[in-house]
Amino acid sequence: MARVEVSQGVYVVCELIEGNGRIFLECSLRRQGRLGFKLHEKLKNVEEIEEIMRRPRWLGEESDRALRRALSLLLEKVRGG
Repeated sequence: MARVEVSQGVYVVCELIEGNGRIFLECSLRRQGRLGFKLHEKLKNVEEIEEIMRRPRWLGEESDRALRRALSLLLEKVRGG
């Protein structure tokens, strides 16, 4: 459905996947080639990405900023912006 990649000191890939009438959000964060964080969410609609972005910080500042940037770009891409 949609995929974005962000590299801001850390490398983040976020992807929306449609399957069986559902939407899945999958994100992975890597630092120096090592997997540091994975996010898997089952969504009712793409607007739930905004709710995920409003969650308290999960990671260090740099990683959190990169993940939120990737989620923002993904939402923008899905909305056609």
